[in-house]
Amino acid sequence: MRGPLVKGSALGIKVGTSLSPLPPLELSIAQGVGAEASGYDSAWFPDHLMGWFPRSLWTPEASSIVALLPSPHLYLDPTIVIALVGQATQHVLLGTGVTDVIRRAPAEVARAFVTLSHATQGRAQLGLGAGERLNTEPYGLDFRKQVSRLEEALHVIRLLWEAPGPVSFDGRFWKLDRAVLDLEPYQRVDPPIWLGAHGPRMLEITGRYADGWLPSYPMDAADYGERLEAVRSAAAGAGRDPSAIIAGYHAFVVPAEDHETAHHMLGSPLAGAMSLVAAASAWERAGRRHPLGDGFEGLRDYVPEWYTPDELEAATAAYDVDVFHDIVAHGTAAELVAHFEPFVDAGMEHLVFSNVGPLAGVEFLGPSSSTLKEAAALLRA
Repeated sequence: MRGPLVKGSALGIKVGTSLSPLPPLELSIAQGVGAEASGYDSAWFPDHLMGWFPRSLWTPEASSIVALLPSPHLYLDPTIVIALVGQATQHVLLGTGVTDVIRRAPAEVARAFVTLSHATQGRAQLGLGAGERLNTEPYGLDFRKQVSRLEEALHVIRLLWEAPGPVSFDGRFWKLDRAVLDLEPYQRVDPPIWLGAHGPRMLEITGRYADGWLPSYPMDAADYGERLEAVRSAAAGAGRDPSAIIAGYHAFVVPAEDHETAHHMLGSPLAGAMSLVAAASAWERAGRRHPLGDGFEGLRDYVPEWYTPDELEAATAAYDVDVFHDIVAHGTAAELVAHFEPFVDAGMEHLVFSNVGPLAGVEFLGPSSSTLKEAAALLRA
């Protein structure tokens, strides 16, 4: 059931966009339709139960965006949104950026994405990661051994997709006893699997199992190239074609009409709140200590609602623009392109923009979106 993958064109790279699956459903569908109309190659929807921002910092005083989004924890089920957007579009790739196998068992993931391959006429992309503490432990789910769990789940998903009949498997986390999944994907081509991988073990798993790599941690081009080499070395070691794995990057960006405005946006209160998601190493690059402690893993471990308002206010008070300045692309379309050109040189083929500029205020929504579309057109040309 294997089929060809979408690769970067001869003239440039593929460019996608990250879209929040927000209520009402009509809004999320319109976002997906708009992404296709704007020329994006892909649209990715996060799979969250809890967002990155605590309620105590999500206030009108922090940003006027709160008038549009009264809670930072508004997330529809992305698989349902992808199905609906798939029915309303024709060309744009649609994926989860990313989901996990702690909340969604591998057999259910396998069936859901075969179903989505039909709903999207073969455009569904299965984005997976090891998971995040904020989407698991607050809901009574065990976050331990998350990488081992993902590795085994990938094996189970591939078994269910590729086995010609009932399959049995005696795993550490899942056991299959003559299990079947006879549902065939659209045109008998399995949905591509993308992994959000960063550490050495996850990069090795990506090389052995994935069709695409979609990291999201801020990094420089040298870092990116080293990690991509680790993915492709693992692929070669597993007897796979290293060049068949699409080199993606899910990048947070702050687009603006001029550089000064971008700096203003980077210095906004909600940018300070977002800085707590960054790992301690990102703060250390800027010569600063992460306010939540040395060695803090950021996105993987951060649970915003587990801190008191006083703790969060003290933590965000430590933020300065320099924490994000060198690792988060910001500025005009030309400046965004210049930031990502070294990544293209390092092998990046599919860039996914996540526009966090409007966190500074609803007034930046339109201008930042226009700047981003201009940057995407330049990168794809």
